[in-house]
Amino acid sequence: MKLLQRLSVGGARLVTPELASGQLALWPEQAWAEWAEPFSRALNLDPLLLALDELVATTPAHDAALDARAAPLVHRLLPLTRREASEPGLWRYLAVVQRPDVVRHRWEATSWSSMRKRFWSIGTRPDSNAFSRWWWIAELTREGADYGLTERALRRQPVATSIFVRTLSYSKPAVRACVEVLEGQEAAVIERTMTWFSRWLAKVPLEALSHEALVAELERLVRMHGRGEPSVRSE
Repeated sequence: MKLLQRLSVGGARLVTPELASGQLALWPEQAWAEWAEPFSRALNLDPLLLALDELVATTPAHDAALDARAAPLVHRLLPLTRREASEPGLWRYLAVVQRPDVVRHRWEATSWSSMRKRFWSIGTRPDSNAFSRWWWIAELTREGADYGLTERALRRQPVATSIFVRTLSYSKPAVRACVEVLEGQEAAVIERTMTWFSRWLAKVPLEALSHEALVAELERLVRMHGRGEPSVRSE
């Protein structure tokens, strides 16, 4: 049985171009053991590792569709509290030590700077640690055991990126409204709309806005920016 561990900051030297590209498939235990630290409790990784094998085997390499499958899976099979999930070391252990192949399967190593972050940097951006990104997006979007919104938010990369690089991603009503309005739009329209939507939210208390109000503003912005016109009200 493999248990979840944490990788301390010294393990950053293990994130090399060779690992990111697959020239080095996996570090041997003697290479990382000195930077491995126990997790706060015993958490069996075997179910997750088996599920990741199936995920890689059944999803084409470098396909963004993997995100919508991976996020619910990682979240379900890593039953963490938010406090536990805020520990960077556990995500680094998963990406760097246990399953660098999954990171490589999702992302092609075309940029060393971005690829390095996908093993090491924590967050929900597309250039964040892949496991951290999947778990936290699922945590922010699930409704109990229902990951429907998670899957919709991650189904198209332009939608996911436009939402989860912004702080509004911590508001489930805002995420739901963005997904409902933008999931069928072109990438350029999504980005222009979200730029103006973020500016609008900076002027109003998000907590006081209803779902209907959020949707109405997004639809107005799509109409404006879908035609390439300036948005007078948002200025």
